[in-house]
Formats: sequence, structure tokens, C-alpha cells
Amino acid sequence: MKGRLYCGYCSSILEPRTNFWLQVQDFQTTADRDALGLVKATGVLPHLLNQFLGKPRARKQLEIISREGTPLDRFENLSAVMRECAYALCLERLPSAYVIGGTGPPNAFTFGDDDAPIIVIDERLAHGVGLGELRCLFGHEMGHIKSRHLLYHSLADMLAQGVGISASFAGLGLISTPMRLALLAWQRESEFSADRAALIASGNPNHVASMFAMLGGISNRPISENRSMLGGIAKVFSGHPILNERVNAVFRFSNSEEYANIVRKSNYRRMLSNAFTPICQFCGSPKAIEAIFCPECKKCQA
Repeated sequence: MKGRLYCGYCSSILEPRTNFWLQVQDFQTTADRDALGLVKATGVLPHLLNQFLGKPRARKQLEIISREGTPLDRFENLSAVMRECAYALCLERLPSAYVIGGTGPPNAFTFGDDDAPIIVIDERLAHGVGLGELRCLFGHEMGHIKSRHLLYHSLADMLAQGVGISASFAGLGLISTPMRLALLAWQRESEFSADRAALIASGNPNHVASMFAMLGGISNRPISENRSMLGGIAKVFSGHPILNERVNAVFRFSNSEEYANIVRKSNYRRMLSNAFTPICQFCGSPKAIEAIFCPECKKCQA
């Protein structure tokens, strides 16, 4: 798509919403949706926990990252890739993002609030992977953002890390063992939806497989394009059952009618996006940004 995708001041997308916009239900797995519905049945408790525990933790984390990291918008090439991925997934606002150094396994993650998410990417990934894998990294994290996973991910992380807090203060002890298990199980299922978003952002399941291989320490080089058959890819992940399961799921989705519908919607949307300009591309007359036909020359802008 030509032109600016997002406003440089408010970070909002510069395109009216249409019927061709990608919706969460277009790529969300059934297991993710059902498990998240069960978790949401806890009512206001996750929101209270987030208010008293999650937000203070996020503020401290942001202080460290903003001090030790570099805003991603200082890297023109990375910013361009992030905007393109956000546009592909129809994010209404660009998230904040940082590039940080690291000594452990390279990683990318998202934290913060669903309405103010922050993506963090290891500089070894930001500058050391191919364009397709980079799109997958952004797409995966943006899949969590679009799905509004962050509140419950934050709660699941706190439970997984065994945050010590009295039940009288925040009610952590009020979450039953079955609900804790349900929350942690949902966290796993949510990754499958985000993996689908990675595929949508990159357009190639091989890129998703390469991303997994690099994050899992299996390979520091992209998987060859000629290993497009699922059997060949499976050999790479044969010793990593969880990653193998996720890669298999991505390849199945890439061959599904659901994904074909997403591609069709995306193609129509990009075609119509040419019309969303304040100037007619044929006669140069001013027009309403949402007008498909020019009021002067009557030509279709799409």
C-alpha cells in the first residue's frame, strides 16, 4: 500500500473501517475462544488483580525497558515493517515498541494494558532475522494485542510465577485451582491464535516455522523455501513436540478455507485502500476521504 498507514501524531490507522477489515474471529481458534470465555467468567477479579498487581509491575517494567532499550521508531526499517504488519492485521492504533539488548535466548514479547500495549523485541532478532521472520514476530505479538489477550496473560504470568500476595489484599487466593488450571491452559491456546496472526502478517508458513526454529534455538538460519512440505518441516522440529504441534497447526491453517477467506478480504481491502485519499487520483479534485467515486469526474477510485 502506498502512502502513510498510521497517523504520526496519534498513531491511529489512516483508513476508514470497512467490511473487509480483519476481525478477531477470522483467525481466533475455537479452543482459544472457548477457554477465554471460561476465564472471563471470573468477572471483575482479573481486573482488580491487574489494578493492584499487574499495572504496578508493568510500570516498573516499562521504566527498565525505556531506560535500557531504544524506541523502535528510531529504526526506520523496523518501524516500516511494524506499520505494515499492523495494517495487515487491522490494528486501529500502533503499539509502542522497544528494541533491547539481551544475553539469554532471544525473544519478543508484549506487556502492558490491552489499550496501551508495548512490544519488546531483542536486538538480535530485530537486526538478525529475515524480513519474513521479522513480520512473523510482529504479527504474533499483534495477534495477542488484537485479541485483547494482555489482561489475562498478565494474570496467568503472575500465577505461573507464584506471586506472593495475601488473599485479603488482592484476592489471588480466591481463584480456585480449576480456574488457575483453566487460565494457564487458555494461555497455551492463545498462542495458536497469535501464530495464525503471524502467518497473516508474513503470508508464508515457512517464515513462521523459521521463526519458531530461531526462537527455540533449533536453527539460527531461515528454513529453506524448498522445505515447504509439512513432512520436511516436521523433521526439523521432531525433538520439540510443542513447537512441532504449533508449526503443524500453522500449516493446516494456511491450507484452510478460513485462511483463503482472509487472503481474499485482504486483497479487496488493499484494492479499496487506493480510494481512501482526499484527492481524486484521476482529475485531482478534492473529495471526501471515504468517497469511492469522485464527485467531479465520477470515476471509481478503487
